[in-house]
Amino acid sequence: MAQAEPLPTEATDPRTLDPRATGSTHAAHAGAPLAIAPLSVATLLAYSMPMVAVNFSLVLFMSYVNNYAVDVLLVPPLAMGAIFGAGRLWDAVTDPITGVWSDRTEHAWGRRRPWIAASAIPIALSGWMIWAPPDSLSPTALIAWMTVAVFAFNLAMTIFYTPHQALGAELTLDHHAVSRIFAWRQAAGYVGMVGCLVFGMPHLMTAEDPKAAATTFAIVCGLAVVVSIAISTAVLREPAGNRRRGGSSNLGVARDVWRNRHSRQLLIMIFIEHTGSGASMVVAPFLMKYVVGLPGSIGAIFLFYVGSSLLSLPLWVALSRRIGKKEAWLVGLALGIVGYACLFFVGHGDLRWMQMVVSMTGACSACGTVLGQSLLADVIDADELETGERKEGAYYAAFTFLYKTSSGIMAMITGFTLSAVGFVPNEPAQSETAQLAIRSLNALAPLVSMLIGAVILARFGLDAAKHAEIRRGLDARRAAAASAESR
Repeated sequence: MAQAEPLPTEATDPRTLDPRATGSTHAAHAGAPLAIAPLSVATLLAYSMPMVAVNFSLVLFMSYVNNYAVDVLLVPPLAMGAIFGAGRLWDAVTDPITGVWSDRTEHAWGRRRPWIAASAIPIALSGWMIWAPPDSLSPTALIAWMTVAVFAFNLAMTIFYTPHQALGAELTLDHHAVSRIFAWRQAAGYVGMVGCLVFGMPHLMTAEDPKAAATTFAIVCGLAVVVSIAISTAVLREPAGNRRRGGSSNLGVARDVWRNRHSRQLLIMIFIEHTGSGASMVVAPFLMKYVVGLPGSIGAIFLFYVGSSLLSLPLWVALSRRIGKKEAWLVGLALGIVGYACLFFVGHGDLRWMQMVVSMTGACSACGTVLGQSLLADVIDADELETGERKEGAYYAAFTFLYKTSSGIMAMITGFTLSAVGFVPNEPAQSETAQLAIRSLNALAPLVSMLIGAVILARFGLDAAKHAEIRRGLDARRAAAASAESR
C-alpha cells in the first residue's frame, strides 16, 4: 500500500502565502488580504493534461453519436432521442451526488484526485460500448445496449468533470488568475476537440467501414484517457486549505446553491445559453451532410471553429481583466448572436460562408465556457462567506449537470424533430421541410437562447469590486481562526 501523504495545514496551502507562515502576524490580526502565490506552468500543465483525451471522447460522443447511431447502427431516431432524454434524468441524480461526495471526501490524495483517478477506466470501457456494440444484437437488444452504454458514459464523465472543475477553482484565490486556470483547461480541451472534429469525426463519416473505424478510435482514445489521468493525478498536488469543508447535508447543499442569488442567475443563464449552442453541436453533422452537401469538409469547418476558440482564449482573459468578466462575456455573446444569425442562411456548397460563421461562434463558445466557470468560482467565495462551507464540488456539479442537460435536451429535440419532418437517413436529397428544420435547430435555437442569456447576464451583480470585498471578509475570518489557534 502506498504511503499516505501528510495532510498539510492551511499555512502550507500553495494558493496563498499565509501570514502565519511568513511571520506577519500583524497582517493576520488586521484581517489583511493574504498574498496570492503565483501559479506555476507545471501545475497548469498537470491540471489541464487529461482534458485532451477526455474531451476527444466527449466531443465525439456529443457531436456524432446521434448521427452514427441512426445512420450506421440503424437505431431509430426516436429511440436515440428517448435514450438521451432519459440520460439527462440519470444525470439529475448522479451529478449532485458526485459533487457533494467529492466535497466531503477525506483521502490522502485530497478531495478531488481520488475521483478523477477513478473515472479513467469507466470512461474507456463505456466509450468502447457506445461505438462497438456486437453485430449479433437484435434491434431491441441494440437499443438496450445503447441505453446502458450512454448511461455509463454519462456517469463516468460526471465522475471526472465535476471534481476536475472543482479543483480548478481551488488552485488560486485570485479573482482573475482563476480565468487563466480555466483557459488552460479549455485550451487542452480544444486540442482534444481538434483531434476529434478535424481528424476523428471526418474519418468516421467517410470511412468504408465506419463501425470498424469507430471501434479503433474508441480503443485508442480509452488508452489515452487512462494514461493521461494517471500521470495527472500522480503529479498534481491539491491545496490543503479546503479539505473537510464540504456541505453538511445533501438538502442543505442544494438549498445553499439555489438560495445564492448570484448562483441562481449564473446557472440559469448558463443553462439557457448552452441549450442553444448544444443544438448547433448536435445538428452540425446533419447540416454539413444534408444542407451544405459537403460531409467530407466537416473537418475544415471545425478547424475554423476550434481554431478561433483556441486563439481567442488569451483575448477573453485579457479583456476580462480590463473591463470585467461579465462585460467581456456580453461582448462574446454579441459576437455569437451575429454568427448564428448568419448561419441560418447557409446553403448548398457554402464552405467559405460556413468557415466565416463558425469562426465567430467558436470564439463566443470559448468566452462563455472560460468566463462562466471563472464567475462560478467567485460565486463559491460568496457562498463560503455566507455559509462558512466550501462547496466547489456541489456548484460545479450543478454547472456540469446543466451543461449536459442542455445538450441532451437538444439531442432529444433533434431526434423528435427529424422524425416529425420526414427525415430519411442516408438520403442526400432531403425535403425542404427537413432542411429548414436542420437549419433552424443549428442557427435559430442558439440565437434565441443567447439573446435570453444576455438579458439575464446583464443583471448579474458580482463584479471584481464586490468579489474583493468578499475576499476581505474571508481573509479576516481566516486570520481570526489562525489567531484563535495560536493562543
